[in-house]
Formats: sequence, structure tokens, C-alpha cells
Amino acid sequence: MRRWVLLGACWLLVACQSSTTDAENGAWVPDLRVVGRTQDYETVRYERDGVPLYAEIYRPKGKSRAPAVVLLPGGFVGVNANHRAAARRLAQAGYLVALPHMRGQGKSGGFIDFGLEDAVDARGLARALPQVGGDGRYAYMGVSLGGAIAINAARNDPNVRGIVCVMTPIDFREQRQMLLNYGRTERAQRWDDWVGGSPDECPECWDARDPLRHVSEVRAPMVFIQAGEDVLIPVSQACRWREARQAMGRTVHTVALTDDGKPWRSALKERQRCALPFTGWGDLREDHLVFFPSLPHRTNDAVWEVALKALARWFEEDARG
Repeated sequence: MRRWVLLGACWLLVACQSSTTDAENGAWVPDLRVVGRTQDYETVRYERDGVPLYAEIYRPKGKSRAPAVVLLPGGFVGVNANHRAAARRLAQAGYLVALPHMRGQGKSGGFIDFGLEDAVDARGLARALPQVGGDGRYAYMGVSLGGAIAINAARNDPNVRGIVCVMTPIDFREQRQMLLNYGRTERAQRWDDWVGGSPDECPECWDARDPLRHVSEVRAPMVFIQAGEDVLIPVSQACRWREARQAMGRTVHTVALTDDGKPWRSALKERQRCALPFTGWGDLREDHLVFFPSLPHRTNDAVWEVALKALARWFEEDARG
């Protein structure tokens, strides 16, 4: 697969089951029940507070147990062929992959609420994956809005091994204002309806979802991949993510790459210069901002190589010790 083209227009981004509780830490862990199979994946059903939820499980060949990746897609359109191709790619790399259907999308019930409940659902799903072949280790990979949900899912979780955020918004208020600037008032109103009001009407509703306010609660290493020609998510948001991580005492390495993954040697545009200075790769147990100055809002093979490199390092390190 050469590319997973994201749906940028969306910005970003059987029987009932009981839920169980992790006796060690009191965390919610759902019971997963396989309710369907295709050639590529199994569908599992679970439930929280009476809402039926579904996820697709992709298994690596030749492994009865494997580290898991919860793949969180962007947009508000449900799981599509591009998301499934991405899940297959991760499974081919040796990971058990969970691709959830977000609330109000695909097979899952409930209503879209701009990711707040999705983050809780994703956290429980990650913990439940040993029921279907996970080995107990897990990381998140989120694309566009999915990256923001991954950040909120990983808050205060000592067990998550790392997060890959791909072209992820971290300031929802700014994203909403961009919609208004572009004349997309109907879409901005839809966001307000999902969130529970405008930022003026319900600031706490926006605060609860905004990744920039919660990124300091993530202790796992993060790889934040930003596209320089992304018309949906400004480079300045990635720079603010870096500042927030540095403010909590994290080391953040900054790498600039061409679209084919080679070191970037050219000048930057004015609006891209906040990404400087470039430090080169560090240990992936530390944070990384990986900047593709000429890439638009879509993934390519070089982006996937970065993501797979990070996942391999996190699970390798965990296995050592």
C-alpha cells in the first residue's frame, strides 16, 4: 500500500455482555465476544454503560500472542477501506491490531461526542486485548482526530508503551475557528452540538477533550508526525505540542524528512520555522517530533516507516526489561 489517503474534509479528524474490572487497579476492562469473521479480521462486540461497541481484530500470521496496537482512525465517517489497509499493514509487521468503530459510527451504538467517550472506550479495549490474542503489551496509533483520542486514552496509564500521533490536532478551539474562517459555519455548529456547546457556552466541554491540556498527563513516549503542507492542522500546533512536552521535563528530538524519508536539506517556509531546530534522531524511549515539510495531510510509506520504527523500539525495550 503506497498511501492511506485520509478524509481531510472531516477534519481530522447478538447478546448483551457484561463488563469486568481489573482487580489490580480497578480499571474498566470489557468482555470481548467474537461475533463475526472475514478473511482478514474478526469483529468483536463489547459494551459500556449499555452502549454496544464493536472493533475489528487483525491477527499477525504465525503468532498465538503478540503485542497490540490500537489503531484510532480520524474523521467522523466510520471505518473504511483505507483504515482496514492500515490495520493489515500493522498486522503484517507482527502486531495484533484493534480497529474500533467509534461511537455513532460503523456498527457501534451511541452518539458522536467528539472523542470524549471514545477515549475511555479505547482504553478499555486496549486492556482487554489479551482475551483475543494480545500478549498484554499495547500502544496506540492515531491518525488525525484519532491521535487526539489516543492522547486522551493514554492519560495516567502506566501500562501503555507509546503513542504515534499522525497529523494530529491538539487545539480544538483553533480548529473550530479555522472552520469559521473558511466559512464552514454549519460544520462548526455540528462540532458544537457534538461537544455540548460552543467554547463560550461550555468551555469545560472543550477543555475535557482538548489534547494540549492533557498531554502532560501522558508518561509514555510519543512520536508526533506533522506534515508541513497540511492545510487542516497548522505546523504551529506541533510546535506547541513539543513545548508542552518539554515543559514537563521530557526530551523531544526533532527530525525533518523528505517525502521519501531522507533527511531534509532545504529551507523552510516562514510558517514552518517554529519546528526548528532539528536535532536528529534520539532514543525512541524519548519523544520525537518528526516533520515532513513538503507533505500534505496524508500518510505515505515514509510515515509508516517512522511509525513502525517507533513501535518496534517500544516493544523491544519492554521485552528486555
